[in-house]
Amino acid sequence: MKRKIDRKMITFLMVMALILTASCGDVNVQAAAKKATKKEAAKTTETSSFYKNKQKIYLDSSWKYADHAKITSGYAVMYTAKKNRKDIVIAVNAGHGTKGGSSVKTLCHPDGSPKLTGGTTQAGAIQAVAVSDGMTFRDGTAERDVTLRMAKILKKKLLAEGYDVLMVRDGKDVQLDNVARTVICNNVADCHIALHWDSDGLRYDKGAFAISVPKGLKKKKPVSSYWEQHEALGAALVKGLRSNGVKISGTGATAIDLTQTSYSTIPSVDMELGNQCSDHSDRKLEVLADGLVQGVNKYVKKHIKIAPLRDYKKNGGSK
Repeated sequence: MKRKIDRKMITFLMVMALILTASCGDVNVQAAAKKATKKEAAKTTETSSFYKNKQKIYLDSSWKYADHAKITSGYAVMYTAKKNRKDIVIAVNAGHGTKGGSSVKTLCHPDGSPKLTGGTTQAGAIQAVAVSDGMTFRDGTAERDVTLRMAKILKKKLLAEGYDVLMVRDGKDVQLDNVARTVICNNVADCHIALHWDSDGLRYDKGAFAISVPKGLKKKKPVSSYWEQHEALGAALVKGLRSNGVKISGTGATAIDLTQTSYSTIPSVDMELGNQCSDHSDRKLEVLADGLVQGVNKYVKKHIKIAPLRDYKKNGGSK
């Protein structure tokens, strides 16, 4: 009888042990799952909200082509949308505005090959002016001042649409050459739009146009992998300007070999919004900005399906 009781007790204890083990296992699994979920949620939150409003973004020396830049002490500024944030960063690059930029030179192309078309730097040159001073409007206004005004108006409208905006030049001067500006955009933004007015010497306003990619440049790296995106962005912006009543020059595109294009690894375009005879009043700039925003919306809708903010290196890009 005693032996039977012992056996029953042993059986009972074994069953209880199994139940307790299973329960503990479930608890451990649930705890682990909860911990993993919290960790993943924290990670997601950190990624989606990493950029802070007015965050300064410096050139990271580890970024591809960063070693080609010569003027690098400045910084871009990130502005984040307050409502309906799309997690898409549009880089707005106000052309010119780098003191001393015209006395420094950088390679026209990453591979050191000669420039294909003329402009500020003549065709055949190996090195280009790091940042030119820009032209002067017929009324005496400096182009660099107008591009900055234009950039600020465009920034405001893009933010209202839910885009985050990387202001490559946020003040009268930024110590970043064209290579540095482009490399920062490559690593932080989803699209790069440079703002300029053409110095063509004409005595009339010929209208706006996008700088497209010359045939020979399409074969060079990294352009060979991105030129179609560059031209698609330019075409969308021209279409947006035209639909908003802005005069367009010719077909809306002119092929020029630019430093910006040569180093870009994201959709990138130089928009020439007129020339030295163009109206550059605030009212006109508002019209241009509305057209550009329409163009950005067209491009994003068609070409950017998923555009999460890029992970930005905490110990290198921001200070």
